[in-house]
Amino acid sequence: MFSLRHIACSSFLLLLLALLATRDSDAQGIRPISFPAILAVLRYQNTPCTTEGKTPGTCLADRDCSQRGGIPDGTCGGGFASCCNFKFTCNKKTTDNETLFVNPSYPKHDNGTNTCQVTVYKNEGVCQLRLDFEEFSLAQPDENGFCTTDSFMVRTTVGERLPILCGDNPGQHLYVDMGRGSANPVVLSVVSNGDAVARKWKIKINMIPCNNLDMAPSGCLQYYRSPSSVIRSFNFGPTLEGRARYLSNLRYTSCVRTEENFCAIKWETETPNSFSFGAPFEGNLTGGASGTLCNQDDFVGVDQGSSEGSGPGEDRFCGNRLLDNDFVISRSKPFQLRVRSNSDQVLNAWHSQRGFSLRFVQLPCVV
Repeated sequence: MFSLRHIACSSFLLLLLALLATRDSDAQGIRPISFPAILAVLRYQNTPCTTEGKTPGTCLADRDCSQRGGIPDGTCGGGFASCCNFKFTCNKKTTDNETLFVNPSYPKHDNGTNTCQVTVYKNEGVCQLRLDFEEFSLAQPDENGFCTTDSFMVRTTVGERLPILCGDNPGQHLYVDMGRGSANPVVLSVVSNGDAVARKWKIKINMIPCNNLDMAPSGCLQYYRSPSSVIRSFNFGPTLEGRARYLSNLRYTSCVRTEENFCAIKWETETPNSFSFGAPFEGNLTGGASGTLCNQDDFVGVDQGSSEGSGPGEDRFCGNRLLDNDFVISRSKPFQLRVRSNSDQVLNAWHSQRGFSLRFVQLPCVV
């Protein structure tokens, strides 16, 4: 029977053989082996590292990296080992938490027609996924606000319908319900058409256990857990003359966790002119509107919102300003921002509307 000492010695010899088999990329052939090199690799073997492409990797001997199906991408362990990049891209499957879904040529861009999809299988006790768009650049929506050239889609088996996305969405996130069953995979797909667009994405996949405090409430596509942050519409960015940047046919809710001892929330534009959502009504083309004036087009919804944060207020806001002073206060809980857009972007394109970038600040209770 082998002792722990025998196992340790065997592991050491295997690692030593891997080091001896490792070759440099320069003209000198075999990399010189030294005792400090062996100690460095032993110390850093299987530890996290950052690749040259700025993605998480695992520190491994070169040969070990190749045998596991990885790609050496930079060095680690004092320069004696490689930061191994296990790229998760088209046609792959995973059950691992904190996986990064990237385009095939990442960190370079891709150009061309392709359907790239991956499947995420849930682990026991997992109820949600959180998708963080660390990088996301696809073709812009068409003149009607639809993702007809490129599209990012999420498909589930629990009946949840998530928006189809395109354009520029770095920093955005989504929550995806996986249900409580044992076999509810989620399929992430990027469909691209044409050679005129440089496409790039890096999407971090986090698995959230059932009954965990990090779970988003039911019906929340986005969930913010802080006293203050910024919420932007999908594809928010610089003005496109004669085009609307935001997407059509949106029906989703961004939720904010109510912090202890906070009784109200203030929504305000992050910068001047960072709210232009829903066609301005006739006679007030540069201002904002609320209530029934927003019924004919797109709007954002805040329950009992007003400039003073008192009284019944209004529940929807639109136009080229957020009320008169670019802010709304609400005491209605839970704190939510509902986003609604229709399929007609003629007037929105006429006014080159770009969407919204709103900062929320939770306001403390007044005794």
